[in-house]
Amino acid sequence: MRMPGSLLARLGVQPQESRPFRLADNREVNYEVGQAMVRMAGRTLFTIIIFGEEGSEPLLGAVTLEQFGLGVDPVARRLIPVPGLLM
Repeated sequence: MRMPGSLLARLGVQPQESRPFRLADNREVNYEVGQAMVRMAGRTLFTIIIFGEEGSEPLLGAVTLEQFGLGVDPVARRLIPVPGLLM
């Protein structure tokens, strides 16, 4: 999950470390990351949070979706429950 850093600071989320990320345009950038409680689909879990740039749109990422057991239905534009995969 990525959110603007100033919003996370107002919510009291503290960065724990900095990590490299590769962007869609193939640039590598470093962002601070932390953990926060997220409430979604009737559940509350800790998940990794990326401190994004000011003005960046919040982004629900694959890690958070997987933690919550959710997938994306792109046709209906909604989140749907998906079973975990253990193979």
